[in-house]
Amino acid sequence: MADRDNRTVKEQRVHYKLDQNTPVNAYEMNTYNVPFAGNNSTCRETYIKGERTLEYTIYGDMTFEQLIVKPVFRDELIEYIYSLSRQLVSIVQNGLSLNKVVLDLRFLYARLCDFTVQVIYLPLDKAFPENNVGQFMKDTLSRLVYAHTSAVECANQILDYFDDNPDFDVFDFNRFIGELRSKSQLLIIEDQTPAALADETAEYAKKESERMLAEEAARNADKARIIAESEARRQSEEARRQAQVAKAAEEARMAAEAAKIEAEVARQRAAAEVAAQSQTAILYARQIMEQQDGIDRRQKEIERQQAEAAAKAAEEARIKAEIEASKYSDEIRRARDAEMRAEEARMRAEFEARRNSEEAKRRAEEAKRRAEEVKRLNENRDMAYYEEIRRTMAGNTTGRVTFRPGSGSYMGDVQDSSDAATTVLSTKPISGYGVPKLIRKVTGEEIPITKQVFCIGKADQGVDYKILGNKSVSRRHAYITSINGVNYLRDNNSTNHTYLNGKQVYSSMDVPIPDNSIIKISNEEFLFKSK
Repeated sequence: MADRDNRTVKEQRVHYKLDQNTPVNAYEMNTYNVPFAGNNSTCRETYIKGERTLEYTIYGDMTFEQLIVKPVFRDELIEYIYSLSRQLVSIVQNGLSLNKVVLDLRFLYARLCDFTVQVIYLPLDKAFPENNVGQFMKDTLSRLVYAHTSAVECANQILDYFDDNPDFDVFDFNRFIGELRSKSQLLIIEDQTPAALADETAEYAKKESERMLAEEAARNADKARIIAESEARRQSEEARRQAQVAKAAEEARMAAEAAKIEAEVARQRAAAEVAAQSQTAILYARQIMEQQDGIDRRQKEIERQQAEAAAKAAEEARIKAEIEASKYSDEIRRARDAEMRAEEARMRAEFEARRNSEEAKRRAEEAKRRAEEVKRLNENRDMAYYEEIRRTMAGNTTGRVTFRPGSGSYMGDVQDSSDAATTVLSTKPISGYGVPKLIRKVTGEEIPITKQVFCIGKADQGVDYKILGNKSVSRRHAYITSINGVNYLRDNNSTNHTYLNGKQVYSSMDVPIPDNSIIKISNEEFLFKSK
C-alpha cells in the first residue's frame, strides 16, 4: 500500500516480458515516469529469473475489468473518462504515440479515492498497430453497469459524440468531457474535497479490496482442491502399479518354487537310475565270476572288460546326475533370492500406498476447510451487495431509461426516450404491478414478496422468509429481485443450489421468473405467482 495525498491506495506491480532485440526508448520512459494529469505510475527495465522485463509500479485499487461489475454513478463515470482523456492529451503534448498506450480493461487501473485512471505506456522503439480510441471508449461504455438514470443518459451523450465524430480527436474529446464535467456535482478537486467524502471513498475502496481478496482466496482454494485431487489420483495409480509389480514378483516366486520341486524330482530320479545301474553291474560281475571255471579265459577277460565299461558308464551317469542336481540347486537359490526381493517390493508398495493415502486425505480436508471459509466470506459479501442495491433503489427518483427494441447490446443502442422503447428502470413501488407471491408446496403456505430485494434462507436474521424444518437449505440461499414489474431469481452461492423450472440458477446472473414457475430451493419446492 502507498500513501498518496493522505489517502491509502494500493500499489500494483505489472510485468511486460521483452525479447532480447527490442530497444527501450529512454526519452519515452523518462517522460512517462514524470507524474502527469493524475497518473503517478512508473516504469523501469529489469530482469526477472533471467528474462528481460518492463516492471510497472501502479497506484490503483482495481482494474477496470474488476470495476465493470460495480454500478457506476454519473459523476463517477465522468471523472473516470475525464481522467483518461487528460492523460491521452498529455501523452500527445509530450510527443508520445497513442498507439503505445495499452487500451485493455485488464491493464487500466482505477483509484477509488479520486476516480482517476492509471494507464500503461510501452516505451519501445518498434511499430505498434493503430489504437482505435473511439471504439475502445464505446466498447467500455457498453460493458459498464449503471447505478441510475443520470449515468445512462450521460453514457448516451458520450456515445452520440462518437457517432457524430467518427474521426477521433483527443483535444476535442477532452473539451467535450470537460463541458460535461462542469455540470458535475462531484468535481474532484483536491483542495475542495470534503473530508467526509474522502473517508467514505477510502472505506469503500477498503471493502472492494477485501471482496477481491476473498474472491482470490476462493480461486486459490479451488486450485488447491484440484491439485490435491490430481495428486490423489496419481498416487492411487502409483499404488496400483506397485501392487501389480508385487503380484508379478509373487508369481515369479511361485514359478521358482515349482522349478525347485522339479529339480529335486529329477535329482532323485537320476540317483535311482545310478543305483540301479550299479546294482546291475555288480550282479553281472558276480555271474562272470561264478561261471569263470566253465568259460574260456579270453571270454572271461572280455566279459570283465564289459563289466568295467558298464561300471564306468554308471559312474559317468552318476557324475552327470550330480551336475544336474547342482544346476537345479543354483536355480533354487536364485528363485529364493527373487522371492525375497519380491517380498521387499511388496512391503515398500504397501508402505507408500498407505502414506500417499494419508497425505491425500489430509490435503482434501485442508481444501474443504478453505472452501468453507471462502463460502462464508462470499455470503457476507453478497449480503452487503444486496443491502447496497436496496439503498440505491430506494433513493432512485430520477425517472426512467429507454432502449431500442430488439437491440443486442446494453449500451451500444441507447437512444432518447422519444422513440418507441421498453422501460427497464423505474421508481414505481412493487405494489404498482401487483404483489407477487410464493406458495410452499409442502405446507400450502402463501408468502407475499413485499420487498424489492427478497431473501430466502434458514437464517434467523438477514432473511425475509425463513424456511423451517429443512437443514439442506443454506442460511441465505437465494434472492428474488423485483424491478419495474419484472421478477428475477438469483442463487447466493448455496450448497445445494437453486432451480427454476428444473434448470439450475447460478450466483453470477439474475434470471427472469415467468408466472406459475416452480422454484426449487435445494429440495424445497415453491409455486411462483406474479399476481
